[in-house]
Amino acid sequence: MRATSKEYAAALFSLARESHSEKETLSELRFIQTVFEDAPGYTEFLSSPAVARSERITSVEQAFNGQLSEYVMSFLSLLCEHGNAELLGNCVSEYEKLYNESAGLARAEVVSAVEMSDDQKRRLRAKLEGLSGCKLNIRWRTDPELLGGVTVDIEGLRIDGSLRNKLKNIRKVMGE
Repeated sequence: MRATSKEYAAALFSLARESHSEKETLSELRFIQTVFEDAPGYTEFLSSPAVARSERITSVEQAFNGQLSEYVMSFLSLLCEHGNAELLGNCVSEYEKLYNESAGLARAEVVSAVEMSDDQKRRLRAKLEGLSGCKLNIRWRTDPELLGGVTVDIEGLRIDGSLRNKLKNIRKVMGE
């Protein structure tokens, strides 16, 4: 399924790139994803082989009439035609990877034990962007279980500077 999602995303990204609408297409895909997440039964309906293809396609055309570009509407119709609406989330993730790569962006998540100030966030962002060589789209979260410090995930690379991790490492050394 992951390969199918990559193929769908790559094809859509190629079309969006030709029309210089990569960012707008990503925005529309996120919009559809939100709609699908808010109505999980709708995704099941659009993926069901028990529902006629024409009915699935008519349903999305009515639901998104005038809200999507021609390419995105065709993409969504194609997913529904083949009963693959449940792949939308994976397709959006794959499309976003392609978009980020082409724009020199990377996704990151920073988790801290307490809320960071705007100045701390700004300084950490600058440091992380310098280390990664990419402009980062950072999701900031707090998790009191870290006890102190931060953890950073940048596209699968994990940096764990949490107090919880340091204590765990000390326990390992002392236990050996």
